[in-house]
Amino acid sequence: SKMFSFLEWLELRLYVSAKRVVVVTDAFKRKIAERGIQSNKIDVVKNGVLLDKFYPMKKDQELVEKYALDGKFVVGYIGTHGLAHGLDFILNSAAKFDDNIVVILLGDGAEKNNLIKLKEKLGLNNVMMLPFVAKSEIKSYISLLDVALVNLKKSDTFKTVIPSKIFENAAMGKPILLGVEGESKEIIESYQAGLCFEPENEADFLEKLNVLVNNKEVFNSCVAGCFQMAQSFDRKILAQDMLNIFKKI
Repeated sequence: SKMFSFLEWLELRLYVSAKRVVVVTDAFKRKIAERGIQSNKIDVVKNGVLLDKFYPMKKDQELVEKYALDGKFVVGYIGTHGLAHGLDFILNSAAKFDDNIVVILLGDGAEKNNLIKLKEKLGLNNVMMLPFVAKSEIKSYISLLDVALVNLKKSDTFKTVIPSKIFENAAMGKPILLGVEGESKEIIESYQAGLCFEPENEADFLEKLNVLVNNKEVFNSCVAGCFQMAQSFDRKILAQDMLNIFKKI
């Protein structure tokens, strides 16, 4: 549409006139450089995590009792329930989970009501769908997880994104079960902070989940990878990087 073309033109003008351009992924840098912007004026500062707000802690006992999670292996997705997130795939797969595995889906979004209906239709007793909680409470809910699920639909578009929730979960020592291709997958694999499955591939998803549930050695090595990754993506260090970019201008 004309509006879209105008916005693209405006975006390009801003890149051209800017002294420096800061993006949050390497893929965005490549894409902007492909549009003719000098790559030496494009800096990458990725998202990260405030380590004084997210850190390892024992499972919140009150919540463990409230949701009857004692002795359960908890797989959790905390975030937006939108069209892009493919949570229907997770619900359909949950019907095939072992008895001791529980799924927590926490958050709101355009698909929430459809997902609640799908859960009822499938008669899933091992899935809990919890309402959105304040940012200050999120770490208590992350504490409940054994594995953090980060999932998107299979699409080339998502190969360039890095969901910031991977950093918060990693800082709390929660291995990431990642269903996102591209740059996110490269990060998780380079730190060995979790296992990656092909988005919307049920067999691959179930296989990777079972490894995390049953192979203590792999699980513990992912926890160690999480802490290493969190240190590399400490927001205080990233803020300093950003300040250094401003000083260059």
